[in-house]
Amino acid sequence: MKHSLLVILTLILSLLILGCSGESQRTLQGIPGNPGPSGAPGLQGPPGPSGKDAISPQSTFLINKFSAKINEPLVFFGSGFVPGESVSFSLKLQNSDLIPVETSKVRVLDSGAFVHNLSSISTDVSLISTVNGMVTVLATGSEGTKSSFPIQILNNTKSFFNSNLGANILVNSHGIDPVIHVLGSGFKSGESIVLYADNDDINEIKLIESTADASGLFELEVDLKLSSGHYLIKAVGLEGTLATSSFLVGNSGGSPGATIVATSVSPGETSDIYGSGFSVGEIISVVILNAENGSNRIVAGNETNSSGAFLSSVKIELQEGLYTILAQGNLGSFATAPLLVSSK
Repeated sequence: MKHSLLVILTLILSLLILGCSGESQRTLQGIPGNPGPSGAPGLQGPPGPSGKDAISPQSTFLINKFSAKINEPLVFFGSGFVPGESVSFSLKLQNSDLIPVETSKVRVLDSGAFVHNLSSISTDVSLISTVNGMVTVLATGSEGTKSSFPIQILNNTKSFFNSNLGANILVNSHGIDPVIHVLGSGFKSGESIVLYADNDDINEIKLIESTADASGLFELEVDLKLSSGHYLIKAVGLEGTLATSSFLVGNSGGSPGATIVATSVSPGETSDIYGSGFSVGEIISVVILNAENGSNRIVAGNETNSSGAFLSSVKIELQEGLYTILAQGNLGSFATAPLLVSSK
C-alpha cells in the first residue's frame, strides 16, 4: 500500500516538473540564427516606353548672327557640354529633315565650352537654291548633350522665286542727306523685315530691322554710314517676301536745277504736279511730307521725258492746310514745292 502511494506521488511530481519546464521554454526564446544565403534574382521586367531626344537644360549654344546666307562664315559658341565630347552640327528644316553642317566635329574643352569658326553652313548648290527661311541649328554631343539655336537663312535663289510679287519699297533720299526714308508695302502681316544695302564697292551690309503692320506696310528712317554712290537696297522678309529699290548717297550726278509746281486744290480734288530740270529718263517719286499724323505719303511715280520734265495728276485726300511736296529722282535730282489744300 505504501509502495503504491509512493509511486503515485512520484508520478505526480514528475508531471509537475515537466509542466514547469515546458512553461519556461515557452517564456524564454533563444537568439535567432544568421540569415541564409540570398536567393537567385528574378527575371528582368519588360522595357519601358522609348523616350524622345531632348535639349540638355544645362547646355547653351549660340551663333554670332541671327540671319545669314547659307554659304557665309559663322561662329558657333557652346557651353555646358561634357568635357572632351565631340560635337557635330546639323540644320533642322521645317519639314523635320536634318541636314549635316559641312564641318569637322568640334572637341569640347575641359571647361565644357567650345568656339568654332565655320566657313559656311553648306556649299551644296541644291541647298543654296532651296533652303530658305527660319531653321534650327542643332549641336549634338557624342555623350548625349544637345542644344539648339534659330537662324534665318537669307538671300538664296528661293528668296527671289518665292517672294511676294506684290511687295515693293520706295526710298526717298535727298542725295546729300545721310538719312533715307523707306516705305514698304505688300509684305505679310506682322512679318519681320531686314534691310540690306549693296553695291560694287562694298559687301552687302545690314541697315536695320523692322516689322510689317497688319496691312503689310512699314515705314523707316535710316541714318546711313555710307560713302557717296549708287546703292541697291533690299527688304528681305523673314517669311520669304522680297522687294528691292535703289538710292543715292552724296551728289552723284542728279540735276541741281530741278523744280516742281503743284496746283492748289480743295480736299478730294486733283492737283497737277509739274516738274522740270530733272535728268532725262529719271524715275520720280512724288511724296507729300508730313501728310497725316506726321507720316510722309507717296502719291505718284513717273518718268521724265527727253526734256527732263514730267506731269503727275494726283487726287489729294487731305484736310485743308499748306503742305510740302517732294519730287525725288533715282539719279539724285530732287525738288520741293508748296501745296495748298483749301476749299474755294
